[in-house]
Amino acid sequence: MYKRPLSLLTLALVVCTTNMAALCCREETDLPPANFDTLAQQQGYWEWQSSATEGPLVSPATVGYTRQLVFGTNGQLSIRHNSQPFSEVPYQVSTGTLPRCGAPQQPVPLVTFKAELANNDRKAYSLSTDATGTHLMLSGEDACVDGGYTETYLWKAE
Repeated sequence: MYKRPLSLLTLALVVCTTNMAALCCREETDLPPANFDTLAQQQGYWEWQSSATEGPLVSPATVGYTRQLVFGTNGQLSIRHNSQPFSEVPYQVSTGTLPRCGAPQQPVPLVTFKAELANNDRKAYSLSTDATGTHLMLSGEDACVDGGYTETYLWKAE
C-alpha cells in the first residue's frame, strides 16, 4: 500500500499546533505543584547575599552578621546568624497572586513566614541558576506598590 508523504504545509501545521499547545500550557508547568516544596528538597541552606530597598543596599557587611535560611521538610524554617541558631518559625509554600498588585496577574510561587528583616511575611520567590550557583530571590508582596524589599540568597549544599 502506497502512503502519501506529508506535504510541507501539513507538516508546518502539525509543528505549529504542537508549539502552540506547549506555549499554552507552559505557564502552569513552570509553577511548582501546590504541595511541592522546592525550597526544602536538598540538604543545605540559603546564604543571604543582600537586600535591596529604596534606600541603600543591605548586606552581611553592612549589618555585621551572615544569615542562613534552612527550609525543613517539616514546615519549619530555621534562621541562623553567623551559622548559629537565631530563630525557628513555621513557613508555607503556595502559588497565588499578589492582591495589592492589581489585575490581571499570573500566579507566582509564594512563601509565607514571619519576616525577620523589613520584608513582608508573604513573599514571591524565584530560583535561578548561573555560573556562580543557584540563587533564591524573595520579593515582598507589596513590592509592586511601595518599591519593595527584595532579598537574594545563594544555595550552599551541606
